[in-house]
Amino acid sequence: MNAFGAGLCGNPAAMPEELPFEPPQDRLRPEDLAKIAEAVAARPSLWEEGLRQTTAERTYAEVFTNEHLGVWAISWMADGHDTGFHDHDRSCGAVHVVCGCIRHEHLRLGARPVGAAVGEGGTFCFDDTFIHRMRREPGSAATVTIHAYSPPLRQTGQYGEHPDGLLHRTPTDSEEQLKPHGGQGTPSR
Repeated sequence: MNAFGAGLCGNPAAMPEELPFEPPQDRLRPEDLAKIAEAVAARPSLWEEGLRQTTAERTYAEVFTNEHLGVWAISWMADGHDTGFHDHDRSCGAVHVVCGCIRHEHLRLGARPVGAAVGEGGTFCFDDTFIHRMRREPGSAATVTIHAYSPPLRQTGQYGEHPDGLLHRTPTDSEEQLKPHGGQGTPSR
């Protein structure tokens, strides 16, 4: 048994195994990243043991990184776990929900964000022009997502309305945990 008892999402812990994809030799498309995220989600032995369970903050477990791909598992244990609006700089990506539910929102200027709940088994992808926000769906059970980025994240941009009323972008190193910066507007329903 691992630190999560029988397993964070009901999957028993297993010994690490081979990657369910070939390490890429070039930049990948969002559709390719979605397949990788889904394949990694199906192999909890690659990430489950390294993923801490805490309501204090989102936690991360690195699954794989080379110059063309970065794959991470992320745990969302509290309703307040929220990335705020952000971009991925030069990286495109895909997210697969292993268990629980994520609220995925798209920034709209002058209007309420557009959002949807993405539940267990759901996948979405995005290109390098995308600005979005992810947060645990309020009231959802423990949530785990698998994220695949190409190229691996080096920097993100975090967005928020500042006291001057303007939308600002704050460049952020990929090592810093994403969180809301400035006003985030009215959440989607």
